[in-house]
Amino acid sequence: MRPDSKRVAVVVAGAGARGGYEAGALSVLIPTLEAAGVKISMYVGTSAGAINATIFAGLAHLPPADQAQQALDVWRTISVSNVFRSPTVTSPDVAARFVGQMLRVPGVKLVSLLDTEPLRREAGLAINWEQLSANITDKSLTLAVVATSGGDNRTVVFVQRGNGEWLPPSDDERPIDYVSAQIRPAHVLASSAIPIGFPPVRIENPPQAAGWYVDGGVRLNAPLKPAISLGADALVVVATHPEKDDKQATPRPNPPPPDVDDMVVRLIDVVLVDRMVEDLRTLSKINALTALVSGSGPGSPGGALTPGGRPRKVIPYIFVGPDTRERLGLLANEILNKRHRPSGGVAQMLRDFELRVLGHALEGEGPRRGDLFSYLYFDQEFIEESIKLGQDDANAYFDALSSDKAMWRTH
Repeated sequence: MRPDSKRVAVVVAGAGARGGYEAGALSVLIPTLEAAGVKISMYVGTSAGAINATIFAGLAHLPPADQAQQALDVWRTISVSNVFRSPTVTSPDVAARFVGQMLRVPGVKLVSLLDTEPLRREAGLAINWEQLSANITDKSLTLAVVATSGGDNRTVVFVQRGNGEWLPPSDDERPIDYVSAQIRPAHVLASSAIPIGFPPVRIENPPQAAGWYVDGGVRLNAPLKPAISLGADALVVVATHPEKDDKQATPRPNPPPPDVDDMVVRLIDVVLVDRMVEDLRTLSKINALTALVSGSGPGSPGGALTPGGRPRKVIPYIFVGPDTRERLGLLANEILNKRHRPSGGVAQMLRDFELRVLGHALEGEGPRRGDLFSYLYFDQEFIEESIKLGQDDANAYFDALSSDKAMWRTH
């Protein structure tokens, strides 16, 4: 089964340092789909997903295998040193700002715990922004990155389209606003500005959306709704959590009370994971109802209309993600604990030491050990192993297909 329309959207969820997993999955998905005659026409991403969406859109002029290789090369060069400055160096300023804010010193405010100036520089170099715009125009692509407005807490989807198409109206139920923009580093950095850890990002263009923004995952980590509202007829969804997690952890006898790490992990599940699962279930239900009403297959309109006034249609999708929620967290924990001694020069040894301290501080004790830390573990070994894991899961998706099992699912 193939979608009837050419509008196939790649939707990439937020992930932090887990973005290597998504890049690995996409490095298999995109060449395999292209070989099957499926052309990607839209990339929609949140946070690290926005980074991956922008990277692949910027490489769309290349053959699929080259796109995959160059995207992986970007992730393989990422380390903690080009994401945020050493906390050992910046902690006095953080402490001074915290005290100044507590004492209400005019003009003094603590906006983040980390200084991400290295990431700002890296974003300008890792992507050829002029080539990105050329690809969007020449190939009639749509690129959308999702951020959260610091002014009114609404989700803002910055959209660059190569075909001059309309933008959807605001959706006040979610709430989501769509803004036409030329995607540049500030938009991607804003989408990736993890609250508290990373500072908010100021966006100036377009002027009507000027303001401060933080991570899009605060309200919309897996942007399925924007992709559909922008006209996608089929979705390729990549996330670092499972679509369904039927494996229940074995309860421990007389467990201790949950600590701060455990509670933050549960909050992450509520914000990042549960909404994605809910959206996929909603899509499955709408597909089933639309097919029942219309008596037709993927891409065929039903009788109901979308909020934008377009006929509803069955939207097939592919989903790739780990089989359990704790899989990447356990991988981060395993890699952290097997590295007994830092290596490299003095600067590298300091960064390794800082990561170990951070890792042990956020390690946790439950079945989700290392889960919180994995979002900040910008370590080349963890990224490389995450890439392999994403490739394995994407390959497993296609390997499981048989003559009676379609590539595209509707539920």
